[in-house]
This record gives sequence, C-alpha cells and structure tokens, in this order.
Amino acid sequence: MPRLFATIAATVLITWAATAPGLARTDASQFSPAQLAAIEQLNTWLRGVVTLQGSFTQEGPDGRVTEGRFVLEKPGRLRFEYAPPSQLQVIADGFWLAVQDRKLKTTEKYPLSTTPLKLILDDKIDLLADADIKAVYASDNLTTVIVEGGQAGARSELALNFDPLAVKLDRWTITDVQGLKTTVVLGETVANASVDRKAFRIVEEIILQN
Repeated sequence: MPRLFATIAATVLITWAATAPGLARTDASQFSPAQLAAIEQLNTWLRGVVTLQGSFTQEGPDGRVTEGRFVLEKPGRLRFEYAPPSQLQVIADGFWLAVQDRKLKTTEKYPLSTTPLKLILDDKIDLLADADIKAVYASDNLTTVIVEGGQAGARSELALNFDPLAVKLDRWTITDVQGLKTTVVLGETVANASVDRKAFRIVEEIILQN
C-alpha cells in the first residue's frame, strides 16, 4: 500500500504541476448565487484555519484503508503520519512536499506550489481566483467543490467536501489522470491550537538510517 500511494501521489502531483499557480481560471458567472455563497463559505473556513490536527482515514484506489494522524500549519506546512503496519509519512515544509517510505528508505519531493494541497495549505486562498473550479454541488448539509489541474488531456481532479452545518472540511478526493481515486476523510480535529514545528522538517537522513 505505501508504494502504491507514493506512485499515485507522484502521478497526481506531476500532472497538477502543469497548471500555473496563481492564475485566475474560474468564471464566476457560471455559478448561481447559492453556489457562490457555498464557495465563499469554504473560502472563509480555509482562510480562518491557521492550524489543524487530528486523525484521518484514507481509502486508496484498490479499496484498501489506512489510518493515521495529521497536523498542518498554514501557510504550507503539513505532516501525515500513517499508523503501522504502514511506514509512510507525507511532509510539507512550506516549500517542498515529501512522500517518505521508511521501509523502502525513499523520499520523493515535489514543489508544494505545484500540488493540489497548495489549495488547502494557502493562508490567503480564493478558490475563484486561484483554482479552476469545474463544479459546485451545494445543499443544506454538504458542499462539494470540484477543482481541476493539469494540461488538456491530462487533467487531475480535487474534490473538497465541506460540512456547512459543522462548518468544517470533511474530506477530499484526488482523482488522477487514469481515473484512480484516493480519498482522505478527516476524523476528530482541533483547529488553531499550538503545534510543534519540528513535525514539518523533512529529514532524509533519518529515513536512510532507520
């Protein structure tokens, strides 16, 4: 499972990198007032959360489920630590996103600014201006915003599911160019509490020594 996830991550991140960051791509006129209000509520939540930590469950394209803990601090810092028997960790230090496999002793690094996670970790995000929004589904208890990245014929997709009643991000799903889906569901979380910044250090030497 760790090797499969790392391969999928590489495919999605490299594909997403083809989209220039910071370029306004969404035509707001295609959405209704209710949809625009739903986007703005998600924007407001994303901008309001400085730190977030808690548990997560991930379902890969093969249906396998892994669990773990995560912590993030905006802008740009994140750590996903997978529970045993997985030996995978994903770390963003503000500049790089590293997928590290302690069993295989490998580190794969990508510029954070060219990954879909930049939309979650940006402290000044405006999805209408900074993302290519393809669809918005808004109801009283669920908002789904679907964003695309990459080149024509090689597009990846990020679906953000937001709970407007609990006022929090519930999950996200990344769909790669082959249609393979990886979903991360957030469990119990704590927002805007202090975090240990040492968690966001990418130390390749430790991976090689363990």
